[in-house]
Amino acid sequence: MRVALAGFNHETNTFHPRPTTLADFRGPQGTWQVGQEIIAASAGTRSVLGGMIEVGKDEVWDLVPIFFALHPPTTGILTDEAVDVIRENIVGPIARDRFDGILLHLHGAATAANRPDPEAVILREVRGAVGPTVPIVVVFDLHANIGLEWAEHADAIVGYKTAPHTDFYERGIEGARILGRALRGEIRPVVVVEKPPVMIKSGLMSMTTAPLALIKPPMFWLMQRGIELEREDKIINVSIAAGFGDADSATTGMTILVNTDGDRELGRRHARDLARLAWQLRRGIQTELVLTPVDTAISRAVHAAEWPVILADQGNNTAGGSPGDGTAILGGLKAHDWPDAALFIADPESVDRAWEAGIGGEVDLLVGGKNEPTNGDPVAIRARVRLITDLEVDFVTGDMKARLGRSAVVRCGQTDVILTQYPSSQTSPAYFRAAGIEPRERRIIVVQSAHLFRAEFEVREHIPRMIIEVDSPGITSPNTTRFTYHRVPRPIFPLDDFEWVGPEGELVQAGRQGN
Repeated sequence: MRVALAGFNHETNTFHPRPTTLADFRGPQGTWQVGQEIIAASAGTRSVLGGMIEVGKDEVWDLVPIFFALHPPTTGILTDEAVDVIRENIVGPIARDRFDGILLHLHGAATAANRPDPEAVILREVRGAVGPTVPIVVVFDLHANIGLEWAEHADAIVGYKTAPHTDFYERGIEGARILGRALRGEIRPVVVVEKPPVMIKSGLMSMTTAPLALIKPPMFWLMQRGIELEREDKIINVSIAAGFGDADSATTGMTILVNTDGDRELGRRHARDLARLAWQLRRGIQTELVLTPVDTAISRAVHAAEWPVILADQGNNTAGGSPGDGTAILGGLKAHDWPDAALFIADPESVDRAWEAGIGGEVDLLVGGKNEPTNGDPVAIRARVRLITDLEVDFVTGDMKARLGRSAVVRCGQTDVILTQYPSSQTSPAYFRAAGIEPRERRIIVVQSAHLFRAEFEVREHIPRMIIEVDSPGITSPNTTRFTYHRVPRPIFPLDDFEWVGPEGELVQAGRQGN
């Protein structure tokens, strides 16, 4: 069997001030792989593509790698040029060849200037190229705004089940195995999609069961119910896209996807039941149940009896699109006389000043607050330079590197500020260790991450004694009252207070709100 492998990943924050261009994908923080470059980079890794490649070997497919583009930092609206070039690199080679099956890894949260759902366009054109009988299987990210059109062109659509994401490889394996079963004629996959009118921002969808985790009932219980349904005959996969509320688009919001073996009516029934459950659990995503104001969070951390304490800087979540220079927590630490703490700020201008001063030099800086008005004003600091370096982070898994560019560690009182050329999410203790800081030895560790940090800091290394999710301002704040939406489908919770007439015309009543 001849199977094409391709992908396109970008999570678009439409509130981000800078558009995402073709150069971003080809730049130092992007991935641009053609043909065998995909195999060389992903074979043997615990990634989606790594899982797909492994199944391809097991199935003895003639697996043809086409193209893969990735820009991991979430940035602003994609330019039409970027989408057009990426689309042609995927669709063109597929249209010029013959394939028995198609495997696609699409993120699900891309938004372009004149194409609100560019991934649906790619799916539509791939389907047009291969015809109606060639099976197409898609694997997508949990933070996805899946449009109804996806189901018109794909045979099966499989999403991550974890946040933080720890099942890339498993979902790649699952998607490829579904394709294998379809190619052997064992199943005839069909997918049904429902969209309950619920929007979740990325800081409110953790599902980890780790001891310090604040379980967000809606996504946790929805996903558990979906997993239960997968035990039924004819149910191939149940996926729930939590959505990406940092994108103001026509497809924004939660999506329920039920993949069955040829039983569309069964899929529709379960998808509608899950949509109703999502509505009944919706009030569990209200920010006041989860987030702590900045000053309160810092005060609690400073006076905590046990440490380290992790402050999760929700409004400055670089994985969700923040430029990484939010100053709310930095300013709060200054107001608390620079306690024992460590945090990152992306500020190339301050990096240059620190490099000029040299190790041991004292420098006056205006740090952060230079990219986006909601990220706060620059904070004036006087600091001593402890380290200057080109910062590169090797992750524990060995599958990835993060290049933060020219960087400097400067100290104010007992607070270390790690200044970097490029933004970073600090999803792993490896970020701090690369800068010469051991997180276990610090009272306060600030991460510019909504929840992805939990997998390494909490689950793998058991570092924090307390985690506080901070209601900081910025373009990734989970607090929807900070934003004005123009394109999302209305009414939608939590932007609107309304009663929902469900998928079958019934009034869906609120149920138990979880615990």
